[in-house]
Amino acid sequence: MEALEIGPLDARDIIYMVTGFALFGLTLQPALARYKIFNLPLLYVLIGLGFGLFGTALLDPLGTSVETKVVEHAAELIVIIALAGAGLAIDTPATWRSWNPTWRLLIVAMPLTIAAVALMGHGWLGLGIPGALLLAAALAPTDPVLARSVQVAPPGQDEGVMELALTAEAGLNDGLAFPFVWLAIHAATLGAAQMFAGEAWIWGWLGFDVLYRVAAGVLVGLGTGWALSRITFSRWGDGSRGAWNAVVVILSATLISYGVAEAVDGYGFLAVFLATRAGRSRTRGTDEEGYEKYVHHGAEQLEAILLALLLLWLGVFIGSGALAGVTLAEIGFALALILVVRPLAGLLALAGIDCKGIERRKVAFFGIRGMGSVFYIAYAQTHADFADIDAVWRIATLTILVSIVIHGYAANLLLEEAEFTETHPHKQGGTPAREGD
Repeated sequence: MEALEIGPLDARDIIYMVTGFALFGLTLQPALARYKIFNLPLLYVLIGLGFGLFGTALLDPLGTSVETKVVEHAAELIVIIALAGAGLAIDTPATWRSWNPTWRLLIVAMPLTIAAVALMGHGWLGLGIPGALLLAAALAPTDPVLARSVQVAPPGQDEGVMELALTAEAGLNDGLAFPFVWLAIHAATLGAAQMFAGEAWIWGWLGFDVLYRVAAGVLVGLGTGWALSRITFSRWGDGSRGAWNAVVVILSATLISYGVAEAVDGYGFLAVFLATRAGRSRTRGTDEEGYEKYVHHGAEQLEAILLALLLLWLGVFIGSGALAGVTLAEIGFALALILVVRPLAGLLALAGIDCKGIERRKVAFFGIRGMGSVFYIAYAQTHADFADIDAVWRIATLTILVSIVIHGYAANLLLEEAEFTETHPHKQGGTPAREGD
C-alpha cells in the first residue's frame, strides 16, 4: 500500500490556518484579560510580524493601486463597524453638559494635536507640507477600534467620565478629521501655495469639505438612524420578532448610513456614529429599549473578527519592511506624540472639568492611534500623489505600533481591576440573553 503523500503548504493553506487560530484566539480573550501582561493587539501584530519576516505575501499599500484600495476598504469597514458599536454603547444623552469633556476634546485637543503634528512633521521630520498635513490628519483622532478596552461598556451598564469621553470622542473625531485629510489632498494636488489662496481655501475647503460634508454626514446619519429604527421596531422588523437578526441589522444599518452619506459627498464616519445614536435615542425609555444590547453585541463580534485580521496584516506589513529606514527622529516623534503632545492637548482641553484629577489625566493620556490612521493614509494616497508617502506610512505605522505597546499595557496597569470589571463586564465573557431563551 502506497504511503499518502502530503504536498508543501501554499499561501492559501497558511492564510486559512492562521486566520482560524486568530479567530479562535478571540474566544480566549475574556479569560486572559485578567493578566496584566496580556496585550491581544500586540500579540497578533507579533504573529503577523513573524510571517512577514519569513516572506509571507501581503497587501502592500505602497505596491499596486489595487493593493492600496484593498487596504483602504478593509480599514474603512472595521472603522465604520466600530463607530456603529460606539454609537450604540453610549447611554448618556448628548447634551452640552453631559458630553462636555467630549466637546472640549474635539474643539481644543484635536486641532492642537493636528497643528503640533503638522509642525513637527514639516519642521522636525522634513516632510513636505502635503505629507505633514496628511500625517497630522491621520494621527490626530482617537481610534474607535483599538480604544475598545477603555471605552464604555455595552448599553445598560454604568458609564464613567473617562469611558464616555473617550468613546464619544472616538465616535466623532474620525469624521471631523476628514476635512484635514482633504486639506492635505488639495495641497498635494494644487500645491500648498495655491491651496491656501483665497478662492480655493474659502470655497474648495472651508465651504465644501468642512461645512457641507460635515452637515451632510450629520443629517444623513440622524435621518437614516431614525428611519431604520422605526422600521426595525415595526411589526415586520427584527426588534419585534425576537432579535434573531441583530448582526444583520447592525451591518445593514452601518452600510446604508455610510453609503448614503458618501453618495451625497458627506462624511460617512459621522453618519454611521450618528445613525446608531439616533436609533438609540429614539428607543431610550420606551418599551423598545433593550434590543440595542443584541445589536451592539453583533457589532462587537464583527469588529473583533476584522480587527484580528487587520492586526495580522499590520504585523506582516511591519515584518516585510514597512519600518525599514526608520530614524531616531521618527522614533522620537512617535514617543512625543503618544507621551507628550496628546496628553498635554487633552489636559488643556479638560482644564476646569469637575472630575477627579486622575480621571482627567487618563482621558488625556488614552488617545490611542490605530486603524483609522491606516484608512486615512490609504484614502489620501488613492486621491493624490504625495512625494513622501513612503515616509508617511513608515511614521504612522511606527506610531501605531508604539501606541499598541504603550496604551495596551497602560490600560492593564493603570485601570484598576475592580474598575475594569465593573464598567466592562462584557470583557469577562457572555452574551445578552435573548428574549424567549
